[in-house]
Amino acid sequence: MKVSYAVLIGVFVASCLGGVGYAIHHNSYESGKLDERTQWALKWLARDKADKDAKIAQEKAQRDEELRRKKESEEIVEHAEQERKKTLADVAAADAVAEQLRGTIASIRKQLATSETSRLSANVASRQTAAETASMFADLYEESDRRAGEIAEYADAAASAGAVCEMTYSAMTRSVE
Repeated sequence: MKVSYAVLIGVFVASCLGGVGYAIHHNSYESGKLDERTQWALKWLARDKADKDAKIAQEKAQRDEELRRKKESEEIVEHAEQERKKTLADVAAADAVAEQLRGTIASIRKQLATSETSRLSANVASRQTAAETASMFADLYEESDRRAGEIAEYADAAASAGAVCEMTYSAMTRSVE
């Protein structure tokens, strides 16, 4: 029986050693897995921080670009408003000159109407025709001058609006330097 106890004790000791060996191996394996997970967690945290920093930097760059575009757009609008005021002043000056010219034409027309044509009967028809022709040319010139002023005002407004649009487009499409 001693032999059977010896075998039994040998099997017991072998299984205890096997259990201890398995426990040591398992704990080492789990420790390695934990270390690897910790390393990957640190790598992911570093990557997430880098992504967040890049996103913040990109948002700041986009805000700066938006502010630059807004400022440039406001400057363009302000410049256009100054140009419009200057154009309106030029139009007012041109209207004053045109009004003075119309007054001169009206004065000449009145002089031709009250000239000596009524006294000289022989030349009445030819002078009256000349006066009517001059009056007609004065009316035609006055109307064409008025219409040219309207067209010039429209053209100035369209050119100004086009220039503002072009400058704004250029400012908005220009990238950050």
